[in-house]
Order: sequence, then C-alpha cells, then structure tokens
Amino acid sequence: MKKFYMIMMLTLLSMTVVSCGDGWDSPYYVEDIVGSWVSEYGSDGYGTYDIWGYDVVRYDFYNNHTGRYTYYSAYGLAYVDFDWETRGNRLFISYYDGDYENLYYGYDDYGYLILSLDRYFYQYTAYRSAGYYEPAKEFPGDAPKLAPREGDKVTKVKSVSRAIKARVTDAE
Repeated sequence: MKKFYMIMMLTLLSMTVVSCGDGWDSPYYVEDIVGSWVSEYGSDGYGTYDIWGYDVVRYDFYNNHTGRYTYYSAYGLAYVDFDWETRGNRLFISYYDGDYENLYYGYDDYGYLILSLDRYFYQYTAYRSAGYYEPAKEFPGDAPKLAPREGDKVTKVKSVSRAIKARVTDAE
C-alpha cells in the first residue's frame, strides 16, 4: 500500500511540474495581440461609452515585439514607436519617448482587445481589430469615427494613460 501511495505522489508531482513548468497558465497568447487595434469604446462604473473623433487612438503590435502608437495631436496625426511584451494577462509597453505602461489585457465577447490599469477591469478601453499592420500604416479608412451619427450619445473623455480613456464626469 505504501508503494501505491508513493507512485500516486510521484505521478501527482510530475503532473504538477509538467503543467506549470514555464509558469504560463494564461489563456492569452502573444499571437492574439499582434495586429492593429483602434479604440472603440470605454467602460467604467457608470457603463460603457463610445470614443469619437480626435480621442481615437491606434496600436500596431508587430511580431518582433515592437509597435506604433498613433494618435491625434494639435498638429495632426502623430505617432510614437514602442517595445512591448506580455506575461500572462499583463502587457508591458515601453514607448521610445521614455513613457512606460503596465497594463492588463484580455478580450471581450466580440473579440475586442480590452486594456485596463487594474486587474479587475473596472475601468477599461476596448480596441477593435483593424486587421494586420503594415509598417507606418495610417488609420484605416473607416476609423476613426470623426463625427457621431445623428442620435448617438457623445460622452467627453480624457486620457488616464495613453491606452486608457476615462469618462469626464460633471464634477470635472
């Protein structure tokens, strides 16, 4: 009987070592994030809201762990290149202008990339896929949403970080 328990313990131990040998228990894979992503909507404790016009930003994640962040500045379309890496559901972005972001990422039911500063995703920005990147690619023809359609509710947003947009409340 002791032999049986020893064999069971060794089997259990070997299964544990094999299942978490590299520490990668996440359902997210690097290949999932590679491509182009355009900000579509945000979510906070009050609900979801669309991101319109010059608040729209774009991320291009390249296979070689570099990328490009594209946004609108006072002078028009601008961009900053960056290096990135993922560990589990964490995304680390090091921008070439010296800025750095440590984000949590995942995907919603529609396949949108969700970026958040907190692990519980209380406040996040969702990015829709814009296909696969091309070096130095501009916004695709259908993005950004420069003007809301008639009847669309427009919410003012501010930047919490480069990746996260927050709703402007009445108190601000």
